[in-house]
Amino acid sequence: MDTVTAIRTRRTCKDFTGAALDRPTLDHLLELVRWAPTHRLTQPWRCAVLDQAAIRRLGSYLQSEPAIEAVPDPAKGAAKLTKLLERLPTLGALIQVTWVRDANPALDLEEHAAASAAVQNLLLGATALGLGSFWSTNPALSHPKTQAWCGSDPAREGFLGSLWLGVSTNTQPAAPARQAPSFYTRWI
Repeated sequence: MDTVTAIRTRRTCKDFTGAALDRPTLDHLLELVRWAPTHRLTQPWRCAVLDQAAIRRLGSYLQSEPAIEAVPDPAKGAAKLTKLLERLPTLGALIQVTWVRDANPALDLEEHAAASAAVQNLLLGATALGLGSFWSTNPALSHPKTQAWCGSDPAREGFLGSLWLGVSTNTQPAAPARQAPSFYTRWI
């Protein structure tokens, strides 16, 4: 698939068949991450890859950790966690993405932007392979305890998102309406 087609056809997919993604496919997608623009070549992104066995272990961990269920709203936390736990086993893989923080706010913003570009590379690569994907910021998956469980250091790394990957159960949805370039462009 060419780049323009991948950009124009990438959609959020939240429904997956449960088919596993193999290691070569995940390695291919992670290879695309390293080609994101990064000022000073710091490559600040960090990726914790969970295959289906690790996703099952994560689900067990999330159920055993009361602090995670209470986030962000204790009244709704249990229902949100239940919904998440129902969806996780349908994924082919899950990638938790963080970026290494910088004490300088201007540099930290650059590092955040570079990690976001790396995520877009991976999502476009998944689309080009015919895979479904979803960039999630679910409170249970972004919780510092979950991040630590995935090997991240929340004191040094900022959470960027959970990338849900797999074979989609549905056909490609129609493109949502988007603003024309004149909406977001100023010619000077």
